[in-house]
Amino acid sequence: DMVMLKCSQKADEYLREIKEQSVLGEAVKQCVEAAGYEHEPETQKTLLRVRHTLSTDKCIGGLLSSTHPPSPILQAASFGKCFLSNFPPEPFVSMCRDLRVLNSVRDYSVGIPLTHTQYKQMTVQVLIDRLVYRKLYPLAIEICRYLKTPEYQGVSRVLKHWACCKVQQKEEPDESIARAVSVKLGEAAGISYSEIAARAYECGRTELAIKLLEFEPRSGEQVPLLLKMKRSQLGLSKAIESGDTDLVYTVVTYLKNEMNRGDFFMTLRNQPVALSLYRQFCKHQEQETLKDLFNQDDDHHELGNFYVRASYKESKLEARLSLLQSAVDEYNKAKNEFAAKATEEEMKLLRFQRRLDEEKGEALLGLSLHDTLHALLSANYHKQAEQLYRDFRVPDKRYWWLKLTALAEKEDWDELEKFAKSKKSPIGYLPFVEVCVKRHNKYEAKKYVSKVTPEQKVKAHLAIGDLEGAAEAAIERRSEGEISTVLARCSPTTDRALLERLNRARSTAAKK
Repeated sequence: DMVMLKCSQKADEYLREIKEQSVLGEAVKQCVEAAGYEHEPETQKTLLRVRHTLSTDKCIGGLLSSTHPPSPILQAASFGKCFLSNFPPEPFVSMCRDLRVLNSVRDYSVGIPLTHTQYKQMTVQVLIDRLVYRKLYPLAIEICRYLKTPEYQGVSRVLKHWACCKVQQKEEPDESIARAVSVKLGEAAGISYSEIAARAYECGRTELAIKLLEFEPRSGEQVPLLLKMKRSQLGLSKAIESGDTDLVYTVVTYLKNEMNRGDFFMTLRNQPVALSLYRQFCKHQEQETLKDLFNQDDDHHELGNFYVRASYKESKLEARLSLLQSAVDEYNKAKNEFAAKATEEEMKLLRFQRRLDEEKGEALLGLSLHDTLHALLSANYHKQAEQLYRDFRVPDKRYWWLKLTALAEKEDWDELEKFAKSKKSPIGYLPFVEVCVKRHNKYEAKKYVSKVTPEQKVKAHLAIGDLEGAAEAAIERRSEGEISTVLARCSPTTDRALLERLNRARSTAAKK
């Protein structure tokens, strides 16, 4: 009866009777549910002629297909619903939405006569799939947009199916298809152009696949497909452009396995970034390959460096010397005189160390020149140290520091005194004072205080704790800074007369 309430003169009476029985809400609910079973478009059209003044008109107005309006039962529910204050709108709105979708797919041009129960059982996702498989892409997209399906599951998925179908149309040229796909897909979320390109490649349209890959923003998706299509050069360029070193390594490894050695090296030669990365890899993993790369490029300087690095991995001296000689030859070819000379000196040092090891039993082989001198001086092989000092033209200051430190470390004070008297020290005598004090031997330190230069006298006296001597030197030099330094070292127990002298001297120096 609710179906005809709106046209009846007794509508108010019937409504009051239903209301008094408290079944108006149930009646509206049943009308909403019954609407799902309505199939006849003609009946819907007849009953839709009733003018709607209800708030639900907005829900009913925008049909996907205007030729298929909602059912008369649903209109009756809408009419009855206006007499209820607490009837939830969700079931009514949901049914409106479902019937719009069903009316659209029931159309003869689509031919999917689903019942509401079947529709709910199969879900919207399956319905979209059926439309896609029938190539009804516009309708599928409209339904997705109307139902506000997330793009990844809705519009983007439909567009991807459309694009995969489009690339199989062999009558259209590659350029036309690529342009159409890019315009239609645009920036749609979740679209992977690499998948579409893969479908084109499977259909034998390699050039189209490459054009489509130009729209793929993710290099990690582009490159593997390019390699699969045997476009390794393009794949390498894309990998380098991406800045992803792992991707570059992947392509380089692929090229290495697919190409002969010569072609592989030539390919890398034209790609400096890839070549640099491959060299870094070879330094840690494939030393011999690195050597071949340098040979290929006639890079004598790097070859020399390679032989030097290789020499340090050899335990036998003869093998090490052989590699170093090869390094000298390469440095000479590269006209790098400094590197060649330094390598020759290393060979000379190694031979010297071996001879001393054999004669003295010292484990010197492999030590640097500095460490070798220190070891010899510490072991009292002063004659051999002198020879090494002369042969390698070690700077005087460096040698004196080495010998001074070595003698002080083993507290050979007699030898240290003899060394200080051998000739004039190129490093001065303050270091002698300081090393003795460092070894807690102020007695020996005092021997060298008199030899320090005037500007270092104060520092030397303070080093051995001679406050009076430091004061005398500072006053004699009339240096305000040095006098202040001495005063800073004074304590409350310092002689009062000495303090007065220092203060007077500082005042005099300040006036100047």
